[in-house]
Amino acid sequence: MRGISLLSLVLLFCFPAFPAPERRHEIQFRRNDYPIVAAPSRLQAAGLSKAILRVFSDDEKKGGLYFPSGLFPVVRPALDPWAREYAGKQVPLWAWMGARKFAWLRDATLLDREWSAGGSRPVPKLDLFNPQAQELIAKMFAALARQLLQGILIQDDLTLLRYEGFSSWGRASFTQYSGLAAEPLRMLARGSAHNRAWEDLKAGRVAAVLGKIVVACRQVAPAIEIGLNVHYEAPLTPERARSWYAFDVAAVSASGVDFFYLMAYQRQIKTEMKLGEGDNRLYFRRMLEAALKLWGAKLVVKLQVRDWQTSEPIPLEELKTYYDLIPAGVECVCFAAADPEDIDLISKIISKGSVTSDK
Repeated sequence: MRGISLLSLVLLFCFPAFPAPERRHEIQFRRNDYPIVAAPSRLQAAGLSKAILRVFSDDEKKGGLYFPSGLFPVVRPALDPWAREYAGKQVPLWAWMGARKFAWLRDATLLDREWSAGGSRPVPKLDLFNPQAQELIAKMFAALARQLLQGILIQDDLTLLRYEGFSSWGRASFTQYSGLAAEPLRMLARGSAHNRAWEDLKAGRVAAVLGKIVVACRQVAPAIEIGLNVHYEAPLTPERARSWYAFDVAAVSASGVDFFYLMAYQRQIKTEMKLGEGDNRLYFRRMLEAALKLWGAKLVVKLQVRDWQTSEPIPLEELKTYYDLIPAGVECVCFAAADPEDIDLISKIISKGSVTSDK
């Protein structure tokens, strides 16, 4: 057997290659105001094993929640008909829920502040350093976990961006944590002792709030599963994710979250990173390989089904091209953010897809 070493033969027979696990497919709906509920049987027939429904709105004038929480305004009870339809069915229903960014928030005492033009200004986000805001977030998710759901997907707003966190609570927390004076310009100066301490504190706070959400949900619904939306920068540039979003891979991975939903939105990545098509595909593949090493079976890859600018469905061939770039070891793919009319398109991707080859 020319070209095959004795060691290779030993490895082949002692450690045979196992087939990749059967891949699961999910759909995340971008809205919840459809004329009829997308039936679980329809999803199952299309090869989809989970439905994720949006249950919050960030609209400044008409925003609120789509389920009763006793904490925030209810736009309308849009979750109810979906929960009833999916109850007891083989296709589980999850809720997609924001954590802190709500344009309709009015209580200034709960709001975060960002540093801008030499001063701080309020932003419509709950202050993660404020104990009252933290408690509100935990109660909000606990109220959601009490609904007829099998899981919750946490929106990508559970972050602290570079200029955020400068509320009175945030500054006091910084001084208590570091022993340093809370001087915003020094806290923002990259590489300084103030900046390192500030980034450590923010990353720890995001992970701690995430942990509180998980605990609050499981106290009222022990079997509920929790997923977290993750920015695409995290797998290949974790230091950037930590600096930009206060997303610390190790800390978040230890929070008790069941699944990490990587927002591998191919068109968004191409636009934001100013990549050509070939380079975008290379980045996409490398990103997923790195993510698979980080999270293994907990990784869910999210593919973009519609163009963010036009809202038009992305052509089948483009979707198929990026689907085929997903490593075979990825066990779950989520198609986002879709409408019920996209189910047939998604079904074609699934039926043509294969996880037996690894390019």
